[in-house]
Amino acid sequence: MKKNGLTYTVLFTFVTAFFFVFLLSLANGATSARVEENKEIAVQAAVLSALGILPSDKEAVLSEYAMRFNKIPDPGDLMKTDLNSTSILVKYYSGPGLWGTISGILAVDKDLKTIRGLEIISHNETPGLGGRIDEDWFKEQFRNERIVEGRITVRKGSGQKDTDSANGVVDGITGASQTSQSVEKILNSQLEILKKGGADQ
Repeated sequence: MKKNGLTYTVLFTFVTAFFFVFLLSLANGATSARVEENKEIAVQAAVLSALGILPSDKEAVLSEYAMRFNKIPDPGDLMKTDLNSTSILVKYYSGPGLWGTISGILAVDKDLKTIRGLEIISHNETPGLGGRIDEDWFKEQFRNERIVEGRITVRKGSGQKDTDSANGVVDGITGASQTSQSVEKILNSQLEILKKGGADQ
């Protein structure tokens, strides 16, 4: 068989491709369980972070989570727990962002008057702009933020986070107004669902 012939080229390409696909398949099979485990731990950590009680290491996260919940939530799931004698609702939310789905954890008092915390689990927003929604300074604005007239407002980014936890307003991300508006719509949609009976599930 001539090495510069068409048959040799096709055969060589096929064998090489098959070899690398085989290796990738083995690697995927060997790591899929670990990847799934890491995803589950990330969700558990997000839940605890939204509650403001995130432990510092993996084992502590698993232990604290197991004491409070008996399942790992999927998007759309609602769970309940008590924190300092207050009943807290924990919602795994998802909704449309500018470039894809934004998902995360929203923790609110059962009376729907205060947000306890917010976490972002995944998004496809623009790095350095809308992608900044997963930065601590942005998420921490929601910590203990008052829900005013059933809503939270994410105002146009001014470059300074809002420090008034009683006004129901947080500062959006400068240069990412559409992503900021998406976060506002998602959260207010979730609050409306809870108000209409989701809190009694």
